[in-house]
Amino acid sequence: MPSKKSSLTPEILLMDFPPDIGELAGQMRQFIRETVPKAEERAYPTWRAIGYRHPVSGYFCGIFPFAGRVDLAFEFGVLLPDPAKILEGKGTQVRYVHLAPGGELPLEEIRDLLLEAVNLPGSRAAKLEMIKAGAKRAD
Repeated sequence: MPSKKSSLTPEILLMDFPPDIGELAGQMRQFIRETVPKAEERAYPTWRAIGYRHPVSGYFCGIFPFAGRVDLAFEFGVLLPDPAKILEGKGTQVRYVHLAPGGELPLEEIRDLLLEAVNLPGSRAAKLEMIKAGAKRAD
């Protein structure tokens, strides 16, 4: 018998959200798959999110749906160049792009962030060391 964790699909997870949020999250899912075809997609029931893992660079981003918006979270967003200033967050590691249903999607900027995220060093320890050493985004 498959575990609950393995049987939860992104489609099932998104059924708990309003249709406009599911549609927006679906657009982002498709965009991530097109931009980073090697990425593995997985539903995370505890986070109520969809995460993406690259075979070389590891976990790099996630889609976090909420009642009125979708957040595209970059696990090591603090290390990403963001000349368009679309990343939000004040923490030491994660940064988000907040997306609203019906709003304009900054797809070119998101594409750049996705590609930069998968080009970070492969090991989590290396990325954490970069943060500790004070590496900053090259805006």
